[in-house]
Amino acid sequence: MKIEWIGHACFRLTAQDGTVAITDPYDESVGIDMIRLKADLITMSHGHHDHCETRMIEGNPVIARGPELACVGSFSSRAVNSYHDDAEGSMRGGNMVRIFTADGLTIVHMGDQGCMPDEDVLEAISSADVMMIPVGGTYTVDAQGAKAIIDQAKPACVIPMHVKTRRCPYPIAKVDDFLALMGVQGAQPVRELEITKDSVPQGVVLMQPAADEL
Repeated sequence: MKIEWIGHACFRLTAQDGTVAITDPYDESVGIDMIRLKADLITMSHGHHDHCETRMIEGNPVIARGPELACVGSFSSRAVNSYHDDAEGSMRGGNMVRIFTADGLTIVHMGDQGCMPDEDVLEAISSADVMMIPVGGTYTVDAQGAKAIIDQAKPACVIPMHVKTRRCPYPIAKVDDFLALMGVQGAQPVRELEITKDSVPQGVVLMQPAADEL
């Protein structure tokens, strides 16, 4: 599988059979251009405008907004309900934590996770091969909150997202605090990540967003 970070919470996942899944496509409020992408599957963690804009997506993709199972090509995708805040959704609503399986891999996209997940969510996402997790704070968990989730869920590989990039106007933190907290030094961002079940990187992988600069 090939993983690319487009920007914000948007990733492109390309399975070995060529099936493409796009997560949380954003709008212009993010301050960075949404690249025109072709997709077979689009998933959305919640209905906020910076996570559910499809105008730049080409093709005739299946769109998964809720917990229903979506199977497209070699991708199987389901979601579990969580919260966008630490007040059981009373401030910012719900958040769907998305679980993808393809090519023998389990990929978890945490969306705009705003709290420590409930036990049933932690069980569902436990021991994933890859986890994309927000670390910027303000609207989601911050670096410490993300580390607490990682310590509980124990994914093999972690990709931080939803952080302050060069052109993003949101009052969220850069990735630096998270990297320091995780003990990562001198990390060089990669444009894409190619993985198989037998070659999953361990620990934090810093990615370079395709639509902006860190």
